[in-house]
Amino acid sequence: MGLIFRLRMLSDDLGQSMVELALLLPVLVFGLIGGADLARAYALQLAVQNGARAGAEAFAIDQAKNAQQAVQRAKDEMGRTPGMSCDLAHQCLVSINWPPGATTDGSSCTVSPPTVDDPCFVTVRVRYTFKTIIPWPIIPNTANFDRSTTMRIFY
Repeated sequence: MGLIFRLRMLSDDLGQSMVELALLLPVLVFGLIGGADLARAYALQLAVQNGARAGAEAFAIDQAKNAQQAVQRAKDEMGRTPGMSCDLAHQCLVSINWPPGATTDGSSCTVSPPTVDDPCFVTVRVRYTFKTIIPWPIIPNTANFDRSTTMRIFY
């Protein structure tokens, strides 16, 4: 009699454990995917900031001879981050802003070469649209990352 009672209690416990797992598993899966989305968003936000910095730095220290090379340097830096792609024109936008009095290629400022009293700066702005892995019901599924870096140009 005691053996049958123990086997019956064991099967009841296994059934209860399966029901608890079935109820908790969706919460665990959504938590795992949500954490992965949050980690991706953070990594891509850092990549956008690094891309803006790399583009401005390349133009400021004359590694990039023109705006197109500075934009390419920013995109190359962002491309080093896994999962980030700047292939689509609407997904990743890089722009360069010149100071007042500078030409469109940044080759001349109001004083050439720039002095401490009248420096010349370049600003590189990177905009990126982040999309989540899965569409969440309440949370927004896209985020726009917009970062800019300004550096003084050295000739």
